[in-house]
Amino acid sequence: MRLQSDLSRPLLAEGERSSTIGGRTAIAGAIPVLLFILSLSLILLAGSASAGIETGEFCPTCPDWTNLDGWLEKKAAYEEDMKNVQQNGLQNELNNNELNIKTAEPEIGLNASQNPSFSTAYMGNSSNNSASNRISNSTASALSRSHEFIGAIASPDSIFPDEVVLDISPSAAAYIEGAVNLNYDLFFSEGGEIVPVPEMARLLGDAGISSNDSLLIAGECLPCGGGPSPAFFTYWALKYLGHEKVRVLDGTIEDWKAAGLNISNISATRPKAEYIPHIRPELLATYEYVVTGGAQIVDARPANAYELGSIPGAINMPYENVLVNDSMMPKEMLEEHFLDLDKNRSVVVYTNIGVEAALLWFALNESGYDARLYTWRDWLENQPKFPYELAEVSAQPNPVRSGEATTITASFIERVERENSTQDSSSTVNSSANQELKLTVKGCATCGFGSPQGFANLDRKDGYVQIGSNRKAGQSSDPTTNTSEQSSKDGTLRCTAVIYGPDGDEVTRTSLLETSRGRYMGIWNADVAPGVYKVSIVASLDGNAEAFTDVLQVEVTRKG
Repeated sequence: MRLQSDLSRPLLAEGERSSTIGGRTAIAGAIPVLLFILSLSLILLAGSASAGIETGEFCPTCPDWTNLDGWLEKKAAYEEDMKNVQQNGLQNELNNNELNIKTAEPEIGLNASQNPSFSTAYMGNSSNNSASNRISNSTASALSRSHEFIGAIASPDSIFPDEVVLDISPSAAAYIEGAVNLNYDLFFSEGGEIVPVPEMARLLGDAGISSNDSLLIAGECLPCGGGPSPAFFTYWALKYLGHEKVRVLDGTIEDWKAAGLNISNISATRPKAEYIPHIRPELLATYEYVVTGGAQIVDARPANAYELGSIPGAINMPYENVLVNDSMMPKEMLEEHFLDLDKNRSVVVYTNIGVEAALLWFALNESGYDARLYTWRDWLENQPKFPYELAEVSAQPNPVRSGEATTITASFIERVERENSTQDSSSTVNSSANQELKLTVKGCATCGFGSPQGFANLDRKDGYVQIGSNRKAGQSSDPTTNTSEQSSKDGTLRCTAVIYGPDGDEVTRTSLLETSRGRYMGIWNADVAPGVYKVSIVASLDGNAEAFTDVLQVEVTRKG
């Protein structure tokens, strides 16, 4: 009130006494109002100071004016706690994601937290902070995509910290930084057979891989045309060896670059380790298992190869059908894809040497089927020796002008075993007569290029050949039957000429029809570019077959 009185004094010097009395009366009337406002302020301050107390929680935006210093200390402690929560939140979120994956796929054993070792091999020279940042930026994406990918498949932004990247590419130009390279082709012998288990274990151990490592398989076979098949075959091989913690990295090197992964032009090395296998024989079918007739047989080769010849009773599910843009399709789509299969019966899936079949095996296994891998090569090797041999093959005219026709002729003779005068020779002949058909892979063993069994994986233009057995291997769930299977058990020799271009790719096929006993002829319209073209002959009889590779060259010249 002193302030109001001081401001009034200059006015009193010039004003009237009555006005002074009126001013004092107005001030006296305002005192109750001021007292009311002061009381209300005190009530509000008390309410602010007690905010959060009723719930037992600290309110960082509600100062306690009755004990401001104490409130500031609590606020500092609260902010420190929240900082720790934010730092720990990422790991908790990642653990929840791992738990969800493990719950969905209990047989895969993907929970990285079970492995006490922490491997930074995949990080190379990168720091732990960079790895944390990479995971931090991708956690939300990984969680949101967990329903899209099967549990054993990792997107480039969802790599677990303890996973060792195993790149299976042959002669790759770039790797994920820190990745260990082991060419998957080493899992095959020169003849295309899967190497024995001790050899597989030695290869892994020499690469520094132990059976306790958490593995992330990456890479592809660019010389074979690329694609994810080799990675999924390696996944199957590791599962066959009993490896528990293993996943497949989705995508290509370009996808990994785009995801922000560090790339190096050299692979990493690790100290040698001891790899102890724990074989799961139920993942690999044998010939005896296939011919019992109890399993569902699935031919995973392209449809035209299936039509050319297959294991009797097999149904066709091309391996490409489980891929979308070279990635495994979502689990929901896979379940629809396998509606014709009975989950109560085992499934045997095969391709030439099993590499592409591993894709379908993976999809079946993850969809809850008892799936086993098999090979077309093993099937053919267990068939009786083919009773005919190619005596002569020719093309007329040869050379032939581009756009004109040439006639391909093939002559066959029966393989007759002659008895010799000595017992030793007779034994040798008998042994030869009972010998099983053995096929040798030439060229890329894992690609099937140039191999006799590769003829069953060629694009069919015309003609057909049954390559299989007259023994029933399994009942098809599809009521339709392979056309070649129906028509090949009549004692008739059938043959097809397969023509390859100068670049080694197949150009076309043509059926050769019997014109006289043992003599077969067919016409090839050489409507192709000039060059030298190789011809191979595939012959079949009552479910048995043999391929005669590169037996003829046809020169195509320019038009006159």
